[in-house]
Amino acid sequence: MADFSALHVALSGLRAAQLAMDTASHNVSNANTPGFTRQRVDLASRYPRMTPDGQLGMGVKVTDITRIRDAFLDARFRSSIAAHHSMETRSAFLDRAELVLAEPDMGISSELGRLFDAFEDLALNPPDTSSRISVIEQLGALTGRINETASGLNKLSHDAVTAIRATIDEINSIATQIADLNVAILDASTDVGTPNDLMDQRDVLVDRLAELTGATAALEDNGSVRVSIGGISLVSGALARPLSYDETTGQVLHASGVAVVPGGELRGMHLAVTEDIPALMGQLDTFVVNLVDQINTIHGAGFLPGGGAGGDLLSYDPSAPSLSLTVAITDPADLATAGSAGPPYPTFDGSIADQLADLRTAPVVAGRSLLDSYRAFVTVLGQEASTARMSADTQAGLASAAEIARTSSHGVSVDEEMVNLIEFQRMYEAAARVITTVDQALDTVINRMGVVGR
Repeated sequence: MADFSALHVALSGLRAAQLAMDTASHNVSNANTPGFTRQRVDLASRYPRMTPDGQLGMGVKVTDITRIRDAFLDARFRSSIAAHHSMETRSAFLDRAELVLAEPDMGISSELGRLFDAFEDLALNPPDTSSRISVIEQLGALTGRINETASGLNKLSHDAVTAIRATIDEINSIATQIADLNVAILDASTDVGTPNDLMDQRDVLVDRLAELTGATAALEDNGSVRVSIGGISLVSGALARPLSYDETTGQVLHASGVAVVPGGELRGMHLAVTEDIPALMGQLDTFVVNLVDQINTIHGAGFLPGGGAGGDLLSYDPSAPSLSLTVAITDPADLATAGSAGPPYPTFDGSIADQLADLRTAPVVAGRSLLDSYRAFVTVLGQEASTARMSADTQAGLASAAEIARTSSHGVSVDEEMVNLIEFQRMYEAAARVITTVDQALDTVINRMGVVGR
């Protein structure tokens, strides 16, 4: 029967073609499955058999079913997507900060302009009670708006901290899942074949971790993956090392206690908490201090209608100027509008009120008026927010290009799979035809040879 080894050869082709068609069918079924990597059947010729006439081929064998995956394209995509999410997250917080300031229609600059208008009206008619009440009310409106702005920025910072904690919880959960999949893949690798679908699941998690932290992944020789953030190991084999957030220092900490410099979404949030929002609060506090100093200095040099010296109009807690700013007087009669004590009593002297109104344009802060210095602060924020949006949009294009390149490499092309199905169908039909031919030859040998004389 060794002379009919063609039957075994054809059978090997039949089985290989069937497995290849099954694999192509699996690819088509998962064409729209997120994270799926197309698979291919690796074929190799079997070891030949020695015959008196030479080495005779013994057909085909399936060596493995492998994923079509490019580690370079994976690294490029993860790097691009991490940068995009970092910029996009920072841009979102800067946009929210702009909304908190509510410039120009409902912001501090509008209230400050109305205060100067009220001082001008008071300078024209110092004894007028309604003008004095208007000044007190406008002082209250201005301090209230400043308090609301500072509170809004504080809330934005608290929201960012909450987002950081939630993101770190997700990161730790994903790290644990990757470690578990490392174990499952190592266990499955002891059997025949490669656990492709488990590896796809792991790659999806690594992609998400790259979005969140800018993590990088390296494939170990044993098939497990090692995930690092800034060179510090987050997942190694079956071990996942959790991250934590220290709100006091504003640091993201590794399980070893080392501070981690994250990328991705976490970096955008971290920058908002440690740099962007504190810088905005610092500039707002500086504006408040300058505002109070200028108004109180001028008002303190004035005199009340009865001849008494003027006092402070505004007050604040030095530890939190913007949050604690308040009006120091409530009685309209305590407004000092006169430039001298008299006699006679300076009832109709509005020179101090006029000086307060002149703060609208007077260069008191680095050659700028109070109003211009605040508008410059708002303009800088707008420019930073615009730059962040442009950077995020640009990086989104780069990330999209990297994703397209990666998808074209390991994604499923239905047209290509249809061609493969037809190719392996023809292989299957040819192998089946060989078996039919060998069967007919065997029938001749068994049923037709040696029948003479029967």
